[in-house]
Order: sequence, then C-alpha cells, then structure tokens
Amino acid sequence: MPRRSSGTGNVQPVPPLDLEEVKFWLHIMEDHALFIKTGLPFDKPDLIEEASSFEREFKALRGRAEKPQIEKKFAELITDTMASLKEFIKYKTLLLGLSLTNKLGSALPPLFFDHIIREAEYFMALLEKIRAGKKLAVVKALEADFWLRIMAEHTKFIGSRLDPSEISLIDVVRGYQAEFDDLTMQGWNYVSFFEHKSIDLPAFNRFLQDSRAATVRLRDFEQATYDMIITNRLLSAIPAVLADHVRRETDHFLLVLAMMEKGVIKIEKDCADVKYKNHTKFGILVDEEAACNIGESTEFVERDQVSEENPIDDIELDYTPETDREHSETDADSSEGKVGRADDLSSETKAKYQIKTEILSDKGVAEQTKTEKNSKKGKYKWGENWPRQLGKLKI
Repeated sequence: MPRRSSGTGNVQPVPPLDLEEVKFWLHIMEDHALFIKTGLPFDKPDLIEEASSFEREFKALRGRAEKPQIEKKFAELITDTMASLKEFIKYKTLLLGLSLTNKLGSALPPLFFDHIIREAEYFMALLEKIRAGKKLAVVKALEADFWLRIMAEHTKFIGSRLDPSEISLIDVVRGYQAEFDDLTMQGWNYVSFFEHKSIDLPAFNRFLQDSRAATVRLRDFEQATYDMIITNRLLSAIPAVLADHVRRETDHFLLVLAMMEKGVIKIEKDCADVKYKNHTKFGILVDEEAACNIGESTEFVERDQVSEENPIDDIELDYTPETDREHSETDADSSEGKVGRADDLSSETKAKYQIKTEILSDKGVAEQTKTEKNSKKGKYKWGENWPRQLGKLKI
C-alpha cells in the first residue's frame, strides 16, 4: 500500500508485498491478452488488434512496476492500472457474450473467457485495497474457494489441448480433474457452512492442508508439462507460454496458502453475522470495516515467531512469479535488490514483510533447489514417463 512520507522530506519505498502482487498480476493480464490475440479467428481483425493493444498496455505497465517505486509513482501506477483493467474487463465480457451466442468462432471456449474475467476482477479487488491504503485481509474459505476453482479449470484447459494419442497422460489429467472438482465442491460447502455458523473448525484446517498437498502435486505436473513441451516430448496444442502461465498461478496459490498459514496477510474470521454479503466473491476484504469482530484477527507474525515456532523452511512452495524456472536464480537476485529496500523501513514494517523477503531471496531459491533434489521423498516423481508412487507425501 502507498505510505505517507515520514515528515522529513524523504519518501518511503513501497512495501514489497503490494509491489510483488501488482507485478505478478500485470504479467497475468499481459498473458491473457496474448492468449486472446492468438486464439481469435482471422476474420475478427478489430478484436485481434484490441487484444494486441491490451498486451502492449500491460507490458508497459509491468515495465513501470519493475522500476524502483516510491509513494507517488506507485500511486500513479495503481491508478493507471485500474483504468486499463476496467476496460480490459469490459473487453473480456464482450468476448464472453459473443462466445456464448456462437458469434465469435474462436478456438477459446466460453469457460476460458469467464475464467480470465474472474481473475481480472480479483486483481481489481486487490488494487482497490491497495489504493485505499489498507492491509490485505482475507477470509480463508472464500480465498480457497476462488483459487481451487481456478486450479480445477486449469486441469480442464490442459486436458482439452492434449493430443488424443497421449492416452497415459490424458488418464493422469483426468485424475487431477476429478480431484480438484471434488476439492472445489468441498470448498463451496465450507463457504456455506461458515455463512450460517461461525466456528473454529479443525476439519477446515485439514481441508486446507489437503488442498495444499494436491496443489503441490498439480504444480509439479504443470512444470513437467512445460518441460516436455519445450523439449518436444509432448504431443499437444498447448503453447509453452500457457503451460508456464498456469504453473505460475499455481505457485501463487501456494504462496497465498503459506502467507495465510504464517500470518503474513491478515486473516478475518469466517463469520455468519455478515453472511459474506460485505465481502467480495473472492477472499479479499475491500471494506475492512465490514469485517467480523468475532475473536481477534491474525496479525503479522514477528521475526522471532517465524524463526522458532513457524520456520520458513516448513513452507513447501516454489515461487518464481515472473519468469521461467530456469531463470529463477537471476530473478531472485533482481527481486532481492528491489525487495531489499525494506531495510530503509521502520523496524515494525520490516518485521511484517520478513517472510515475503525471505521467500524471494537467494535463500528461497537455494531451498527450492534442495527440495527439487530431494523430490524422491514426495508422493509423485515426474521423470521420463508418468508419476510413480514413491511413498506418503509430507504435509
């Protein structure tokens, strides 16, 4: 969120969490425009050119986000991004309408347009929160509901583009489709439960653990799919950029789960009193005043809590949001340079963003490499063929 100046004439840098969220979602929007541009029929030149314009616009905004940010520049970036995003949502909605009435003739199905509209609306909710200068607050059940549906649809998009001859892989994808359809349905049920009765429910925490374990496996599968595509070992109509796109979104979901677990982002109680009407359809709270007051919200954990009670090493995730995996080390160096500006913040602010900084640091990359080398300990191993059972997955 934008910070006020300290009164000394110096302008404080932008907190890392907000900046990284904006950079991630700008990249996602740029990808969406690319997918639309390449998926539209040749007899729709006006719509194709509009998609190209959005692609250039979000690429330019992402370039601005990569530069060092101060309060004023970041506020301008948020304003410009929201203006562009508003028009992009209108454009996507137009395409959805044309697709639903069979007037588009696109290779992209209606569910794809609905999918990318929901992601754009989620980004808009984030931007509204940042512009208001408030901390990000989420409702766990709604947040899980949003992301699990996104994951389930990823499996369907991948499955629909595999060559029919890839029989073994198609069977694997069907397994993921069934698993995430079930998790999505279970997530809907928890949203309904909490809408009618607010309660601390251990079963819901177990559900989040199950979701994380399944998502880790899906992320590994998506990475394997990307690797096979770029080495010509997979027959499909899946562009490499699409495979990388869904993998980055899956990584981001794992990051969200980890930040909720560690208290990096504020957690609001799942509350029956407001029946969720004051929340967005995502887990993000746009109006923090509308949040429930049942119990105390989870605030940011302090540095000593992270190192002793909740070590960062226990978070199993692989977060390389802006590039392909093979360039992760270079990006980590770059991210550390930008996020490391937290050293100029107050001690309170540094404590709040410590986990994010560590996740994006070289240490995080080293731990990622260590995890990959020890991947045989996981439930699934992706090699030359398909997954093999290798024991129980550690949750």
